[in-house]
Amino acid sequence: NAAHALGRKVASHAHAAAGINAALRAGVDSIEHGSYANEESIKLFKKHGTYLVPTLMAGDTVVSLAKNTDFLSPTIRAKAIRVGGDMIKNFKRAYKSGVKIAYGTDSGVSKHGNNGKEAVLMFTAGMKPQEILKSATINAADLIGKSKSLGTLEVGKIADIIATDNNPLKEIKALLDIDFVMKSGVVVK
Repeated sequence: NAAHALGRKVASHAHAAAGINAALRAGVDSIEHGSYANEESIKLFKKHGTYLVPTLMAGDTVVSLAKNTDFLSPTIRAKAIRVGGDMIKNFKRAYKSGVKIAYGTDSGVSKHGNNGKEAVLMFTAGMKPQEILKSATINAADLIGKSKSLGTLEVGKIADIIATDNNPLKEIKALLDIDFVMKSGVVVK
């Protein structure tokens, strides 16, 4: 309540259902990860209009680390592989249940610059390309309270635009090869 009274948004980094549900009941604006959201979580997401930012890349990165390096102990390696798979299953259930989704990668766990891989993971989990693009534009802008200036291409809004040679609505992997970038109306690539 204090953050909202100051006009601030509140995000909760939560994996376990108990933490997710407590944060949702407290009125957060988004849950980052939501790995073990349960049926109560889904009801609370929908009741409060809270966004899920699934960060599937974070889980995928840790699974890859667990499978391809000796960096993690065998116990942690097994847990990482299990949690990565569970994140995908729970995201799929939340999406199919009508939970609002906003795009986010948790880059820092994953490598910056590969953010399009989140779209591929979301698609693999059953999200439609048009909904993925909406999660990264309209929904993400709404989540951070910037819909008046971001999220759609309209006169008077900040011109942040990317383009690909291929149509991501037909081949979501097109987002892995960005050919054009405009930031605030200035071409940077």
